[in-house]
Amino acid sequence: MAGVLIQMRTAILRRSTQGRRALGGLALVLLVTLLAAGTLWAGLVRYHVAGAGTDVLATLSFGWLLGWVTGPLVTGDDAALRMDYFKLLPVPARRLARAIMGVAFANVSLVFSLIAFASLIAYGARSGPAAALAGVASVLLDLVLAVVASTVAIAVFGPVVSSRRGRDFGTMVLALVITLLSVASGLVPILARRLTNGHSPALSALVRILPSGWGAVAVEAASRSDWGLMALALGGLVLLIAVLLAAWPPLLARRLTMSVRAGGRSAARPAAARTRRPILPPTPLGAVLGKELRLYSRSVLRSLMLMISFLVGVLVCVIPAFSGNTSLLPFAGLLFTTIAAACFTNLYGDDGSSLWLTLVVPGAYRADLRGREWAWFLVVGPAGLLLTVVFTAISGQPRFWPVVLATEPALVLGSAGLLALISVVSVNAPAADGSPSPMRVLKTHVALIAVPAAALFPAVALLVAGGAWHLRWLQWLAVPAGLAWGALLGWWSGRLAQRRLERQAPEIFSRLRAA
Repeated sequence: MAGVLIQMRTAILRRSTQGRRALGGLALVLLVTLLAAGTLWAGLVRYHVAGAGTDVLATLSFGWLLGWVTGPLVTGDDAALRMDYFKLLPVPARRLARAIMGVAFANVSLVFSLIAFASLIAYGARSGPAAALAGVASVLLDLVLAVVASTVAIAVFGPVVSSRRGRDFGTMVLALVITLLSVASGLVPILARRLTNGHSPALSALVRILPSGWGAVAVEAASRSDWGLMALALGGLVLLIAVLLAAWPPLLARRLTMSVRAGGRSAARPAAARTRRPILPPTPLGAVLGKELRLYSRSVLRSLMLMISFLVGVLVCVIPAFSGNTSLLPFAGLLFTTIAAACFTNLYGDDGSSLWLTLVVPGAYRADLRGREWAWFLVVGPAGLLLTVVFTAISGQPRFWPVVLATEPALVLGSAGLLALISVVSVNAPAADGSPSPMRVLKTHVALIAVPAAALFPAVALLVAGGAWHLRWLQWLAVPAGLAWGALLGWWSGRLAQRRLERQAPEIFSRLRAA
């Protein structure tokens, strides 16, 4: 049965990896190969501090095992052989569990993981044959643990990920991964120093206690002829794999017999909702505003962009503070607002052909555009201001107060109108597979510079002049000047966007349909 499932999976994947997906897959293979080669290189490096190599390899092994386990949280299930396909088959759960587990080992990702985990063999080979053999055993057990843990995670998290809250959690995980990759240049050196200089015993103990570090601990123990610790580490891996294998058939049986529960409270909600007073006004603007606020929490694309904006804005400014540099903390809110403004400069393009709903309602242009502006302002504005005030206070640098108070409110007010104007001047429909088009990505990168440049140049000019002439009052004058310019820019660009939408809405819709 496992052989048949492997053939099915191979045939499905062969037909799905064509065209753009093939190019994307090739780029992903290249990236993972570089990561695997980098992990292998970490096992060949000689470290000056005793035990530093073990800490580094334990940390890298944690990253690879975490990728195997959290993969289902992002993708949801095996794209080729979903477990739901087997619900109606008269196959015993235990037999099906053995077959699916066998199919899980027919995975090309094991090749990259083998290259990465081979760093344990290279690390142990420097200390003798015994440590090298311990590295071989650790590599084999880590590979088995990765596959078994990933398969069990699919059974556990698969139904959750397919739900609305699960998709939100998967969006958060994906945003966190993208953010960590974007700030890796600042995060990796800090972790590398703490792992290799021997001055962080808590971090060293943490990466060794986790199951992902047991293989590296076994290799180090073998190099010191500490056979008891080596047997304990390898035995722990064997025991953990055995526990997961024992739990796999019952979890699969539960997954196959699970039914979607009907929400018992859904029938009571309409009656309760009728007794509540509406928060938003019962006007066209209130209707659009309510719709847009719901989309910010329900749309995967909008949730992802907000999460990336928040994580990048905070982490880029917080990570340097770990090494004592707190000068970037006051600008966390400003960076968050800048990224959030650039990401939402394609409001009508990201919504696809839903512009038709506005076209068929006479006079709906103004309410639709203003509702989108106010929704973005209510979602991003308070969060950006809160981040600015909190992190400026934490930084303990009062000299930055006129800077952040002059720039953050001006950026929020000006961006609300600018993103609406850019959204109707440059409309980029989604790609055929629903992902952002290349031009849409390019526009986002250009807006990262253009939007803050347009919204902040009066305030920045006063701040620079005040700093150059050592005039504190001139810097504080930038606060009302920035507020006035931001409000004027937001109102004026919003009116321009409204006029363009009224005059060229059919042309904009035709561009969306053509895409």
